Amino acid sequence: MIETRRFTVSGQGETGPARAEARVSIRNLSKTYRTRRGAHVALDNVSLDIGASEFVVLLGPSGCGKTTLLRCVAGLEEPDAGEILINGQLVFSSEKGISVPPEKRPFNMVFQSYALWPHMTVQDNVAYPLRNAGRAVRAARESAGEALRLVGLGDYLAAYPGQLSGGQQQRVALARAIVSGDGLILFDEPLSNLDAKVRERLRLELLGLQSRIGFAAIYVTHDQVEALALADRIAVMDVGRIEQVGTSDEIYDAPRSRYVSDFVGSANELPGRIVSVGETVVVDTPMGRMEGGFGGEPVAVGADAWVMFRPEHCQFDFEPGCDGENRLDGEVLRSLYLGASMQHVVGSEDRQIVVTRTGGGPLEPGTDVTVCCPVGRVRIFPGDTGR
Repeated sequence: MIETRRFTVSGQGETGPARAEARVSIRNLSKTYRTRRGAHVALDNVSLDIGASEFVVLLGPSGCGKTTLLRCVAGLEEPDAGEILINGQLVFSSEKGISVPPEKRPFNMVFQSYALWPHMTVQDNVAYPLRNAGRAVRAARESAGEALRLVGLGDYLAAYPGQLSGGQQQRVALARAIVSGDGLILFDEPLSNLDAKVRERLRLELLGLQSRIGFAAIYVTHDQVEALALADRIAVMDVGRIEQVGTSDEIYDAPRSRYVSDFVGSANELPGRIVSVGETVVVDTPMGRMEGGFGGEPVAVGADAWVMFRPEHCQFDFEPGCDGENRLDGEVLRSLYLGASMQHVVGSEDRQIVVTRTGGGPLEPGTDVTVCCPVGRVRIFPGDTGR
């Protein structure tokens, strides 16, 4: 596990939260790839700020533009238009003709594939960026040893990458990223090659490390659980645009679009028609009348709509706390045991919702049930909204 102590790197003094100065400003960034099949817009006028000591996660499906955005910040891709500033300094500007090469930008990067030199010891791998920057051998190795002790690998200085597990190799890559003390780390899906238990453990260790050192982070992932666990803020992306930026609870509990609601976590979704609009919106659906809050865009009486709510926010009417809000009738189609919870599929073969409950056992298929969901947990989106 990561040791809980302060860490000094590269002769710059403490790198706790007060030290971190990294800040990234992305302004109106656009990038289009030209292929034989035509133009593919990877980034469409994207703007985003990452504050000092802030952990920002870029979340979205494959092809949404999150990796392209990260690579543009790193200087590994050149945008067509826009500006990028790191620590207040322009590193890219299409208007001013500025494009600082990657090696001259103040950041470090952790890759999905670890990118370790197999012929170098663990300590020499971590010391490499310092040696490449002109640091003396002894000083570089001392800083590398400190970084490795911080990530729990103080006993592996003389080992080679091939002698380590995947999780240990990723810790080496993380130590190499923090050793120079630049204050900004870019993460390109760094945990996706690891098994579930190792990923969960490294997520916790990464949070502890970031809290103590205070580096700013831009972290790319398609894993929703990872994003919700790590982020100070999440930027949900789709087809080159940022759909919503917010804290984990804002993204999960108050999505502003049908796409965000559907992509982040599990969501029940019912079509319907709006029957009234006031402080809340009332919609008739195939399973019953539903009332909920606006999802962001304005809606009108008589218009088509989508009603979305989380499986874990549902209850059965035979459970305590089901107070009569949003009652939906159906029959149990099947129950799935998920270890910490039971997942019940309710409805008909044509229209189904899922109810996730902790505790209790399976329900007999064919049992008639009534499901309720609090008004405050229901979001209403316009019917013509795409995913």
